[in-house]
Amino acid sequence: MIQRINKQFWKTFCSTKPPSQDKKNVIYAMPHPIWKEEEVNNVKIDHKQPMTFGDRFAHLFIQSMRIGFDVLSGYRKVFPWQDNIISEKKWINRVLFLETVAGVPGFVAGMHRHLRSLRGMKRDLGWIHTLLEEAENERVHLLTFLTIKKPSLIFRSGVILAQLWYVALYSIAYMIQPRVCHRIVGYLEEEAVKTYTHMIEEIEVEGSSLHSWKTRPAHQNSIEYWKLSENATLLDVVKAIRKDEEHHKEVNHRFADDYTQQSENPFPPGY
Repeated sequence: MIQRINKQFWKTFCSTKPPSQDKKNVIYAMPHPIWKEEEVNNVKIDHKQPMTFGDRFAHLFIQSMRIGFDVLSGYRKVFPWQDNIISEKKWINRVLFLETVAGVPGFVAGMHRHLRSLRGMKRDLGWIHTLLEEAENERVHLLTFLTIKKPSLIFRSGVILAQLWYVALYSIAYMIQPRVCHRIVGYLEEEAVKTYTHMIEEIEVEGSSLHSWKTRPAHQNSIEYWKLSENATLLDVVKAIRKDEEHHKEVNHRFADDYTQQSENPFPPGY
């Protein structure tokens, strides 16, 4: 009985069953931006200055979370026995965990707005689609890195625990202060842009743990999703992901600037 329950638990929460042979090359995707080469190469690290108490809280919250995450993931050296070089394994574990977290806000926010539209029996004015597309895009990032490395059982367990408390916390927060929640995501995406910029710099460095990504072929699913060239590499994929994160930063900061949270969505499908 216990073995059967345990098997069903992991099947429900951690299933990575591959698609059947006739479904392997099918891409199910909502409309999303397709970036040009000059766009993926022209990503700047910038910061939106906090203007209100909610903005300052959002910024402090993300900075606090980043410090803890940097230490736990081995990204920041704090102990003498830690290596100065971030291995490929640490890089992948870092971005895998980052994407499992980043995929939550858009879905939770979209769900809340969907339910509010049903309760109020009125239109949402386009926010739901953009939020769900963001969530799907972050999930594609996760699936992309899973083609490089499969996480361990301990890692999966950590993701489940983090997802449980984060979904609950973000759901409650979005019911109370949706504007601040969008600001939190905006600042989270600012940090994601920094991380992926650092990753791209490491890929470009000769002899680094990620240098092989400069010539390592991209997975076919990534090529089809971002409409990359057939000879695209993992470096091209990471650049596209970084541009996605910059885009999410722009969208969420724009949503957070709407104090009424009831304006029409300025971003059309696929923007």
